Amino acid sequence: MNTGLGNLDTLKQHLLSPALRAQTTYDVQLTALGLGIAASFEKFCNRKFARVVADQFICTADRDHCYVPRYPLEVFTSIEMNADINVGWEMQTGLVLTTNPVSGLVYWGAGISFAWAQMRVTYTGGYFFETLEPGDPNYPSAVPAGATVLPDDLELAWLLQCKHVWQTIDPRGTKLVAEEKLGRAVPQQVFGDMDLIPEVINILLSYRRMVML
Repeated sequence: MNTGLGNLDTLKQHLLSPALRAQTTYDVQLTALGLGIAASFEKFCNRKFARVVADQFICTADRDHCYVPRYPLEVFTSIEMNADINVGWEMQTGLVLTTNPVSGLVYWGAGISFAWAQMRVTYTGGYFFETLEPGDPNYPSAVPAGATVLPDDLELAWLLQCKHVWQTIDPRGTKLVAEEKLGRAVPQQVFGDMDLIPEVINILLSYRRMVML
């Protein structure tokens, strides 16, 4: 299961005591926590981290390049343009001149149309991490050819922030269990109100993108 920047088992190993790891009591809450923290990382860094196959990014057509939000850029698939809603998306062949896998740059050299026209880039990019759980078929997953594994320091930042929030809101999980028994979802602001800790910010600064054009 994808819980943000890792699987559920990873979160359990780091956040729960050995006696609780085999239980499913906190699975929903831990999943929400992991996904929420990963989303906060993406907002802070102005980029997407998880590897997605055939993801799409849309920008205006009056430019000579774009930076896709998921990188390292693994495979560039296609570019389409939509300059007329009645016509729809049209494939642009032979357009791209070069790409930069490290920064996510896709460069086609000149503005293709006006600002109201749209370009749609289809690509594969981002960091690969384990989403299967122990006991799932094919666990552990093989790293896809050409994929970049999630850096150790970025995984560490995610685990540190998850642990900080988990211990801050409810170290033993008693409040979360009580909410679950009453049939109430854990309020999202419980997770969202927690600021990034200094150690995490120091790691994320090296992954931060200041502009996205």
